[in-house]
Amino acid sequence: MEKIFHIKFLTFLLFISFSYANFAASLINQERNDTYLRWTLFTEKENIVMEKEGNKVYLKTLNSEFFENAKQSFNKLNPATGYIKDIKFVDPNNQNNISQIVITLSDEEVELFSFYKQREKKYIFDFWRDEQKADEKISQIEKANKKKVVKKSGAKISKKTKKRNPADIDPKKVPVLIDKKSKLSKNKLRDKKVPKKKISSDGYQDFRYGASFVWDYEGFGPKLKQTLEIATKTPEYFYPIKDRDISKGQEESHLQLSINLYRKKKYGLMYKSIKLFNEKYPNSKVSYINEYLKVNAIIRNHIAEGNREPLKMSINLLRSLGESSPDYELSKAITKYLISYYIGTKEYVEILKQAKRFYVLSKENFDYEESAYAAEAIFYGLSMMNQVERVEEVLKEKTITKLLPKQLQLAYRIFVSHRYGDMEKAIRYYQQSRKSIVGKAYPSILFNIGEAYFRKAEFEKSIRMFDRFLSHYSYHEMSDYARLRLALSYEILDKNKKQTILLYKNAINRSTKVDVLHEAKFRLAALRSVRKVKPSKEDIETRVLLTVKSKEKLSSNLKKLLWLVRLRTFIRDKKYRSALKYLKAVPLTSLKPAERRVFEADGSEIIYGIIHDHYINGNYSNIIKIWNMNKDNYIAKVANDPYINFVIGQSYLNLGLYKGFEKQYTRFKKLNDQPIKTFPYWVDRVELGNKTAILKELSLLKNIKLENWNTASRKLEALNKEKIAQDRYSYYKGIINFQKKSYKAAMNSFEDFLSSQKRDMELDPSELANLIRYYTDSIYELGLLDKYQQVSRAILEDTEKFSNENKYLKEVLERLEYMNIEILAGKSDKSSYLIVENKINDFLQKYKEPKNYGRIRYLLGHSYVKNMKLDEGQEVLQQLLQDEKISDYIKELAKSELSLIAIKKRTL
Repeated sequence: MEKIFHIKFLTFLLFISFSYANFAASLINQERNDTYLRWTLFTEKENIVMEKEGNKVYLKTLNSEFFENAKQSFNKLNPATGYIKDIKFVDPNNQNNISQIVITLSDEEVELFSFYKQREKKYIFDFWRDEQKADEKISQIEKANKKKVVKKSGAKISKKTKKRNPADIDPKKVPVLIDKKSKLSKNKLRDKKVPKKKISSDGYQDFRYGASFVWDYEGFGPKLKQTLEIATKTPEYFYPIKDRDISKGQEESHLQLSINLYRKKKYGLMYKSIKLFNEKYPNSKVSYINEYLKVNAIIRNHIAEGNREPLKMSINLLRSLGESSPDYELSKAITKYLISYYIGTKEYVEILKQAKRFYVLSKENFDYEESAYAAEAIFYGLSMMNQVERVEEVLKEKTITKLLPKQLQLAYRIFVSHRYGDMEKAIRYYQQSRKSIVGKAYPSILFNIGEAYFRKAEFEKSIRMFDRFLSHYSYHEMSDYARLRLALSYEILDKNKKQTILLYKNAINRSTKVDVLHEAKFRLAALRSVRKVKPSKEDIETRVLLTVKSKEKLSSNLKKLLWLVRLRTFIRDKKYRSALKYLKAVPLTSLKPAERRVFEADGSEIIYGIIHDHYINGNYSNIIKIWNMNKDNYIAKVANDPYINFVIGQSYLNLGLYKGFEKQYTRFKKLNDQPIKTFPYWVDRVELGNKTAILKELSLLKNIKLENWNTASRKLEALNKEKIAQDRYSYYKGIINFQKKSYKAAMNSFEDFLSSQKRDMELDPSELANLIRYYTDSIYELGLLDKYQQVSRAILEDTEKFSNENKYLKEVLERLEYMNIEILAGKSDKSSYLIVENKINDFLQKYKEPKNYGRIRYLLGHSYVKNMKLDEGQEVLQQLLQDEKISDYIKELAKSELSLIAIKKRTL
């Protein structure tokens, strides 16, 4: 038996240790991704306080058990070196009991975004690298070295020329591809016109591009004043306990004894006296006085002990006494005390019950002053319970309309309509009665009508109402909301931005409510650093207003507003990859459909921005990857965008993925009935026209890629019928003519395209490379060598500083330089060989592995020989003979040249 016990106990210990180990291991989960690193930490929210300073992240905790478990989990973790450099643990010291996990990031470019999922009890930490900062550092180095950044714009040529004979053209007068005033663009796509994107004269996008989430503010009604402070007062405040007339007999004398004991706070003796009184005079008409004494004694004793609220028991006793007392004055006092109590506890049903009873009681006793108070309490109770119909019914009673001021009745009508959500009715009440308002209007009238106008989008009227409210009630508890509504109305109406900014600052500086303070901060930061097209350094600095301390709790509306503004700061800065990472961390599924659609629309622009960046650099494979990963999440959920469909189709064609192109073409074709996207437009668009024109152009591009030149010609003529596509006709015509070896027609078509004064179109990297190559090759094939040299020289001078960013253009420029060297070498005069030698050396420094490496090295050796640098020439040519990669043909040429060198040396 003992053995069995030991075995079971050992098994239990093993189970406990195994479970503990599993718990420690499952405390943190690491998820690696191509673009970010995610840590999921399973713990209660209260266990961790996170702070970030520079490249250090501090996870602080007071829970020693959690800290020890975290140690084990982190020690088993193999963090991604690209994001995390080191993890250290700091034990609590004598001064405090705080344990710390110190995470050192790889560098300051690593950003951190964290949030807590309450339902799943887990912290999410997302680490990602800010690639934009690295680009900024490179830019700063370039500025320090005083390197000029070439700003590239559309290439233009002089006016259109009719058909001409190439032999009759003067090379000096030929329109060049690039002049000094107009440089090629690496950033522009085709047409940079964005007709749907509106920017105000002072350089701001419309309100939808800023902190665009707006929610309703609750209205407020006329305040029913508490007639006394129940925390320190008893019902005796309304109905003082007076001395009795002892000359009327023993009953009054006994009652006076109880009163005296009450005043001396001898409550024990008082209770005995009251008990004896009830036994002695069971049918006394003044026994209610004894009950009143007991209730007051209970409340007085309760207050004396430091309690701020009356006992529920005493309230119940008072209510019973008030309903049964034959003394109207006592009933009135008790009822007013109870109403004050229920106002404090916000028990509106009880307020209504007491007010109705009090109204009837006061009318029966012709106490019309108290009837007015009771009627006001009835309105207060009904309005707080949203009983709109009942308020309307009560207001029709003639006695009540006579008792209550007209403005008070109006205030309740407006408030109840406001609470019911009927803004039109509230406004109608105000418009019908505003002329009868004498003196200052009630604060609730001004605020509620201002809010009603705001909800109806009548912002000018809303501004006037909130202005009046603030001029009369600047210290009212709702003035913070009024100031913020005022600033927001100015922003929505796109009024003077300086004045709008001042209004937001005023709302921030004078706010006493945390929610108003945060909302004003978020909206001001959005106005200055997001809506402004070209924000200054001071504007960008306002983003510090988006910082929220970990201890500060935001409402759901403020959280959504903060998420939106932070996301849009990334978009405004063109940090599209960072924006996408941030967007994926936003809990979209928890948002309302309308709110989710705003984020998804911005997401579609983020995807477009990333595709845009890849497109201008010719990274077509990345375009297809990004598209397929995100089109269903964002692109498909907003209105159709014609241009992005064109870019995707062209990318498939450039990669030779014809099946993918056909799917994209078919998908786009089916979207004909879908409305074209008009908002948001964060990234500049190209106006390619209607879908019919785009589909025709894609079909043409497909046939050009497949080298179906006859079909391409027919497709081009069909495309030319679309007005928006006519400026591209000459470009495509030039390509087709070149491929058909009609070089003269090709050259003329390209020059017509380049010299068009109406052309606002820019080309993508592969199209630009094709344009340069086919145009210059056409000139070369026609034998116009002088013109070829002039045109190619202009191209090389203008593009040499940025050719590395475009792999397609780089290949063409390499070919142009090589052809220029060949032409110069073919002239066979001394001056040409001096130039050739220098050009080849520059060429070999620029292009480390050129396609015609053997030929270009041979020409260098040949140039050395012609320039009488025989030793240098001999060394270069011998290196060619020893290089296994060089073709036999080049080696034979090198051998012949070495023979000539030997003869020359003997002659010398």
